Amino acid sequence: MRNFACDDSAWADFLISKAALILASVILFAALFNLVASFKDLETREKLDFLAMDFKTAVDEVGSGNSESANFQEGADSDFQGESQDEFRESSYCFSEQEIFRDLPFAGDIKVRVSGEYVCLEAESGERSFRAVKPFAFRVLPLNGSTLHEKLSEEFGAPGNEETPITTDYSKIVAFLQILGTEEAVLSPGENISLKKEFIYVKDEEEVSTFGCVLVYQ
Repeated sequence: MRNFACDDSAWADFLISKAALILASVILFAALFNLVASFKDLETREKLDFLAMDFKTAVDEVGSGNSESANFQEGADSDFQGESQDEFRESSYCFSEQEIFRDLPFAGDIKVRVSGEYVCLEAESGERSFRAVKPFAFRVLPLNGSTLHEKLSEEFGAPGNEETPITTDYSKIVAFLQILGTEEAVLSPGENISLKKEFIYVKDEEEVSTFGCVLVYQ
């Protein structure tokens, strides 16, 4: 022991070994921490993705109604199928009522954005950003029925309801609805979101036909 105490090189080797051991431990714990954080981030992203899919499914179910003819594809003659009001559907959705929503670490800070094509959920936790986007299977408009028919009346001279159908060529109506669908609505995840299948009536020379879209609004 006396020789060891007098041997400066032995003390240096001893201290270097201890320092290397401490450094290795720090690196190991840092790696484990990052690994755990990565798993938590992955789990959070999966939950947010599931939540976006759940909302998309709720919207699509309202859009499907009792008939696939409600499916609204650009330029398709099947847009106008003479659907009945018996196929009307209305529902609501609230993110804060979903258990998976309450499990998210940033539930109160989630931004819900809806356009005519997709739902987008966004949130930030610390320096990390999370985002989930799901496209709708049906034509969606982020506004209520009164606003929709008011805009149709301003554009085509008729609100497009059962009493006063639109007489314009349907391709122009489709183009107009596409423009309306590009606008995003920011919705509160803590309040009920109305999901309503709305019908637009169009009259040609022979008959009146309808096609449906889903209105998403608060």
